[in-house]
Amino acid sequence: AYNTDGGWLSLSTQQVVDNCRRFVLEEGFRGVKIKIGSNSPGADLDRVEAVRAAIGPNVKLAVDANGIWDLPTAVRVGRRLADYDVLWIEEPLWYDDPWGHAQLARAIATPIALGEQLYSRHAFRDFLHQGAVHYVQPDVTRLGGVTEWLQVADMAHGYRLPVAAHVGDMGQVHVHTAYAHPACRILEYIPWIRTAFEEPVTVVDGAYVLPQRPGAGTTPRQDAFERFQRPLP
Repeated sequence: AYNTDGGWLSLSTQQVVDNCRRFVLEEGFRGVKIKIGSNSPGADLDRVEAVRAAIGPNVKLAVDANGIWDLPTAVRVGRRLADYDVLWIEEPLWYDDPWGHAQLARAIATPIALGEQLYSRHAFRDFLHQGAVHYVQPDVTRLGGVTEWLQVADMAHGYRLPVAAHVGDMGQVHVHTAYAHPACRILEYIPWIRTAFEEPVTVVDGAYVLPQRPGAGTTPRQDAFERFQRPLP
């Protein structure tokens, strides 16, 4: 499991550093991801440098730009990320640009991750065919369900590329798919709604606990309905 929950762009660099240090030293995570893509690429790199110094050289560090950059900016910043042993840069460019991502992949050493905004296996095929992605991030809730997710994972596996599912708000089902597929070795952790389910996603010593119930893991708790229900207008 890698923890994204303390690396939001809205937080100060010191807050992100403190969160990532806690994830690693107190909670046992061996990977973290932070958001970059502010108005200042220099400040983004300072943030990456500070987090790397805080977590040490043996913890995975990924970054996510959420599609904010143009190609020249992505090349300029991306080339510097190698200095901090960044595992991947996620969505550096606008999400439906396989050509741009392919150009970027040839220009920088840091691997590219993407997929949360691709909605069919055909879209993934285009990125894979052009060598525009290295970590493939399908999402069950944005594809055609579990079947199409597995088809994308199979396709990535055929290219000998790792799959790191996009978790978003539905980490429950992706714990099952990640355990089920040989291309999956890493999965995002964002615990916002974990307590709403009968069998919440659980990480122990930096690894997801294998679910023990059949199904997608999305059976909601009754008290969650009571906590989150809103009166109709």
